[in-house]
Amino acid sequence: MMTKTIKISVSTHKALSELASKKDTFNDVINRLIDYYKENEEFSDEEAEFYNKEIAKFENGDLNNVSEITLEELDERITLLEQEIKNEL
Repeated sequence: MMTKTIKISVSTHKALSELASKKDTFNDVINRLIDYYKENEEFSDEEAEFYNKEIAKFENGDLNNVSEITLEELDERITLLEQEIKNEL
């Protein structure tokens, strides 16, 4: 395996060390962090682009696809989403 040297601060080195088990290399820790980031990324690039376009439309006064809901309806939707999240875990 080819390697590359990178410079990191002492505090970053300490933080990586704290994330490592005794058998982990820094490469292992960094790869685990990269995997975690990819798995937990909030939006894909495509999703982010879509949402940014929708926000821009809204900010420019285009209210197509916008509907009003009551606070009670919002609470119900949030409760349902929270239940779905718990069921996925």
